[in-house]
Amino acid sequence: MTRIGILGASSQSGSSVALFLRKFPEIEVTCFIRSSYSKVFFELTGIPYRLIDTNDEVVLRQNLGEMDVILDFSYPAGQLHEILSRSKAGIGKVFKALKPGSLYFYMSSIMAYGMPDTEKWVRHYRLPRTSYAYIKRSIEKYTFRLGRKTGVKVYNFRLGQVHGFLQSVNGSFRKNLSDNNIALVDGHADDAANIIFIHPLCEAIVQCIQGRHRPGLYTLVANPQWTLKELYEYYLHYYGLSSHIEYLPGDDKKKGQGFIQRCLNLAKPYRSLLETYVLMRVPALAVRLKGSFRRGELSLGRNSVINGMDYVDYNLLGTPSIPSIPGLTVSPAQILQIEKEMEAFYDSLISAKYK
Repeated sequence: MTRIGILGASSQSGSSVALFLRKFPEIEVTCFIRSSYSKVFFELTGIPYRLIDTNDEVVLRQNLGEMDVILDFSYPAGQLHEILSRSKAGIGKVFKALKPGSLYFYMSSIMAYGMPDTEKWVRHYRLPRTSYAYIKRSIEKYTFRLGRKTGVKVYNFRLGQVHGFLQSVNGSFRKNLSDNNIALVDGHADDAANIIFIHPLCEAIVQCIQGRHRPGLYTLVANPQWTLKELYEYYLHYYGLSSHIEYLPGDDKKKGQGFIQRCLNLAKPYRSLLETYVLMRVPALAVRLKGSFRRGELSLGRNSVINGMDYVDYNLLGTPSIPSIPGLTVSPAQILQIEKEMEAFYDSLISAKYK
């Protein structure tokens, strides 16, 4: 029996991983939480948990020292300039508590590649463009150093966007696709999306425990990656929605707009001012502008409608340079079946609780 302890277990991903690990044999999970507010979920699902002070080294040694594996989803609160030092201090205490030969997984996100917040294509930046990436990379290096000193095997996982029925991103997809008869997606239908579901994430963890992958740095995304089309069709199927999906990269959308249309888009926030101080005084100009705009709408037809729409979601595209773990369950049909089964199981727990 492999004993797994989860730090930051009250997070969306941490709690979901704890729930899904129940499907795997020879796994015993204990969730470590700092606040009694989050114990409701674990009591509902029957997942063992312990309320501990993660700053107390004695308490950590007593609880973490008996674990074979630690999954660390924690991220300290505080001012930006304090997060790195607090993270290292907390992780240092964790490593002191771990027994040699145990496994430690640090969970980061794919944004550690260092892309600017506005970049939609994943690629490595030598100098990270965000504070988050700088902090996460520093922690990754720190955990490897501690692992070498203590004899602990370290895995750093850069997670793609995490999906699953308990994740907020699922709710976002459902709402956006429900609210729009036509959903506009930034990208081509066959662009690779960087996503991971909870079940394959658990599979990756178990494979590493089994020794099938060496300690190191991995990108955790579906392998092979889902396309944007597969991702959106999954959600249409999952929630029984009938929205029509239009795929249009942002650069193509901008190119499709004529000069007058672009000027009008820029002027939209100032429409009331223009009508009051300019067009009311020059009615002939107002008529010409409205006529040009209407002719543009009629000539562009479908494109004019799409150009006036907002994109429904943000998706990080492209293939990561750091290897991902192969051999995971990533078929959309299989993932849908697993998610539906786990959601039904979770709903049954809630129903039994409140009968």
